[in-house]
Amino acid sequence: MGVMTDPGARLAEVFDVLGPLYRRGVRAVEREGGMPVGVRAVLDALAGCGATTVPALGRTFALSRQFVQRSVDDATGRGWVRTRENPAHRRSVLVELTASGEQVLADVRDGERRELAAAGADLDPADLDACLRVLRTLSARLLDHPL
Repeated sequence: MGVMTDPGARLAEVFDVLGPLYRRGVRAVEREGGMPVGVRAVLDALAGCGATTVPALGRTFALSRQFVQRSVDDATGRGWVRTRENPAHRRSVLVELTASGEQVLADVRDGERRELAAAGADLDPADLDACLRVLRTLSARLLDHPL
């Protein structure tokens, strides 16, 4: 069988590979760090964008506000995030990382990098650059035009 040239079929193959890889990574984070995937997503988002609201996080993740609120509540209970008054909106508080949240996120990321360095030690850096370029392009296009 020759190389498939249909972009839709090729991209479906990419997602077929990414799905199990992503799920395995999520399970590893939850198992080793004791951090549910929703909490990790909240910490990552807050580290990237700073203080924001639960509805804004929900829009970012394309998830329900209720799911995000449960993750924020979990992270708050662990001392990793806190809420504060939102000057722009009385009823929608701002959520922000605490110093403890920044540290636990840094620790989880460091552990992931160590494991990934071992797994990808023999990969060509140019291939990794191409992979990132393609995934970032797809991400931007799919966020602009959701399936």
